Amino acid sequence: KLLRMAQPTAIVMLVAVVALSIFINFSIHKIEEGHVGVYYRGGALLSSTSEPGYHFMVPVITSFRSVQTT
Repeated sequence: KLLRMAQPTAIVMLVAVVALSIFINFSIHKIEEGHVGVYYRGGALLSSTSEPGYHFMVPVITSFRSVQTT
């Protein structure tokens, strides 16, 4: 009986880990050297930009584009 109770918990944990890894995968983005990142929220251009490197954003709500500066 204990084994049957553990299986649904393991499945829920596995689904949670997979969902979290997908969220992190879409949240982290890289800006290359010679570029800046510009951000959009709801289609509106935000005033903040990002320098080269890895950055975090909220997926679906915020999107970005890499713009070449050099």
